[in-house]
Amino acid sequence: MSVGEKVTNYFMNPLKAEEFLDLILKALSDLVDYELAVILKMQSSTVLAVQKARGRLLPEKLSDYSISLNERSDIALLMKGNEPYLFREDEEHEDTYAEILDLPEGHSCLVSPLKFHDQLIGMLTLDHTACNMFSPEIVKFVGTISKLISIILVQSDSSAMMIEQQKVLTEERNLLLSTDSVKFARVIGQSREWKNVLESVRMVAGSDVSVLLQGDTGTGKEEIARLIHSLSPRDSEPFVAVNCSTLTPSLAESALFGHEKGAFTDAYTRRKGQFELADGGTLFLDEIGDMPLEIQPKLLRAIQEGSFERVGGEQEIKCDVRIIAASHIDLHEAIKSKTFREDLFYRIGVFPIRLPALRERENDVILLAEHFLKTMDGGKYGNLLQFAPSAVEYLLEHRWPGNVRELQNSVKRAALLAGNGLIERKDLSQDYNILRVGIIDDSEPESFSSLDEAIKKHIEKALVFSGGKIYGESGAAGLLGMKPSTLQSRMKKLGI
Repeated sequence: MSVGEKVTNYFMNPLKAEEFLDLILKALSDLVDYELAVILKMQSSTVLAVQKARGRLLPEKLSDYSISLNERSDIALLMKGNEPYLFREDEEHEDTYAEILDLPEGHSCLVSPLKFHDQLIGMLTLDHTACNMFSPEIVKFVGTISKLISIILVQSDSSAMMIEQQKVLTEERNLLLSTDSVKFARVIGQSREWKNVLESVRMVAGSDVSVLLQGDTGTGKEEIARLIHSLSPRDSEPFVAVNCSTLTPSLAESALFGHEKGAFTDAYTRRKGQFELADGGTLFLDEIGDMPLEIQPKLLRAIQEGSFERVGGEQEIKCDVRIIAASHIDLHEAIKSKTFREDLFYRIGVFPIRLPALRERENDVILLAEHFLKTMDGGKYGNLLQFAPSAVEYLLEHRWPGNVRELQNSVKRAALLAGNGLIERKDLSQDYNILRVGIIDDSEPESFSSLDEAIKKHIEKALVFSGGKIYGESGAAGLLGMKPSTLQSRMKKLGI
């Protein structure tokens, strides 16, 4: 994406346009000595409403202030012009904000219409309690700034309308989209329970509401989160996944919100957090029930306000993020035990979706097992192996407590163990831990080793079996049902 395209996208985002207006007023204060600067926008053909304001004289009531041009014919007359108007010191006039702000006689007052192709978009006003504060050069400069503000307001309005139209079109597309579409390629299943999940995904994907995915470990919560993102208007923006169970209280704030250089001992450079990295897209908070309690208030504020500060920083950062959270624990019980905030639960749980356990999904286990076999190691096993009737019986009988993840790992191991082109029941049902490792001989209690030694031997056996490979379909991490990063961390700890 070119610099020009990035700038255009920045302005076309209504949230970013709001930030830019504030930035313009801030930069204007470095060049023009004003005490109150206000940008007003046309809300109807006869009403101006405050959009953004800044300055020492800023009154609290100004944020909700509006001006009727039918009642203020003097302002309506000024808005017919195309250039800024500076009131003379001795010129009698009614102050723009006379109802809520008392300014002394002879103060400096500058009014500039905001127009686009001769259409009135809004108005910019500058005030100062002292007289003669705005020179002819400043008046001319304000006229130039007014043109820029007009463009931003017009683009922001157009963008808001386009975004709303895009949401409507996205929702209509999702309802018509077949489950045979490539969008659904990774969420396989034909059971009634799974179709209910996908129907819920279709309904919610096109909106921006927060989604809470609940279900046992291994039921596919991250895949569903990615599907929601891919079906949303944000699908071209980042999808950032955070495993909350790995966040320690001391590091959670920096991981989520970033930090400034020097914020703490090892903060050698400024670092963006996950919220900033997901700006414009989707932030997936996996296992949010494990989120440290200390960080939950700041997380709640970031979700509610769409803003936060980096660790060690004072500048407020605006962020446009869609939240999808997931948890395998009962958050209602977590609330009762005081380990999870109730207000945060209601903020993230606007649209809950429960993912069924694999044992509840009828014959989906067969479809999934065949899919995993066909796609294993780039599909090389799919043409060489098939499931024997005894294996199919086992797939249907087994309870699969580890759900889809357990099934996937079992198929991987079975494909490696199978002979004669058939995966038999024994290949799936063999207890891999006992078969390959032989950690415990229950006939000889004295043969027990320490837990760390047993785990070390278990990992070493898996590494031998995988040919020393950690990553990939047939890697040790997959055989052990672990993430590669987790396995590497455990190997380092055990000295492997």
